[in-house]
Amino acid sequence: MASVLFICSRGQALKATRRQCCKLGAAAAVLSPATTALANDALEDAFSARTKVLRPLQSGTCDAPTPEWLRGDWTVAASRFEGVSFPQSGSYFPRGGFTETIAGARRGTILAIPNAGAAPKGYARSYASTLGTSSDVTNAAATLKAFWSDATDIRLEQQSDRRTIVNYRAPTVKRGVLPQRIVADRLACASESPSPSSLIVAERWAQASVVDDADAALTSLSGTYTAWHRYDRVDQGVRETLRVAAFDDSPAADDIRPAAVYDYSFFLRRRAAGR
Repeated sequence: MASVLFICSRGQALKATRRQCCKLGAAAAVLSPATTALANDALEDAFSARTKVLRPLQSGTCDAPTPEWLRGDWTVAASRFEGVSFPQSGSYFPRGGFTETIAGARRGTILAIPNAGAAPKGYARSYASTLGTSSDVTNAAATLKAFWSDATDIRLEQQSDRRTIVNYRAPTVKRGVLPQRIVADRLACASESPSPSSLIVAERWAQASVVDDADAALTSLSGTYTAWHRYDRVDQGVRETLRVAAFDDSPAADDIRPAAVYDYSFFLRRRAAGR
């Protein structure tokens, strides 16, 4: 198993369950490094942290049908955390450290990767017939459980076309297991198909993570982030390349570049009927 590097000081270790320490590197090589390198090269322009990340997304452009080859039920057969970068600082840690306003700093603050750095597999994914339904919403419950096994009683509430609430129970740092909820607003969406066997979906989100406590409501505003899902139809399944760019929306922030960029790869295998 490959080594995993944690960016945590001794003092930060006590806060690890609340503010996620980022893992650099991957565990077992479940995906081909050569394949991943080719995919990263092909996506470099589309996923540039200085161009497409910052380009405004047009609303109402995700009403197109989902490609036939992607619709339906899948199993995440393999996943790999490719790493994290910090464009603002250019170092191995975000400028000013991880704050409550940077998505990914705490569990449950990014729908697609609720526990940044983890790489679960064997969980279910489904894709609706239209891109107007976000796959991150459709799969929110299964994804949260896969990335955070201690989460229980997961229940989705669709308040509007834009807002999704995920209610669940999970451990806290000092108050034991408490009800928690994710409030996620999809601000914009855009999609394109570079080829008949490829699809790119870009979504901009604003998300908050709230712990319900009778004494005090501990609210962690995770700010905004943009998520790119690229799907490529390959032999025996679909390869997904995911990049999430998290912005620092704190009042003191003076840099429009992403504070943190998380990269993932997944391999999806079609789920047999009745399973």
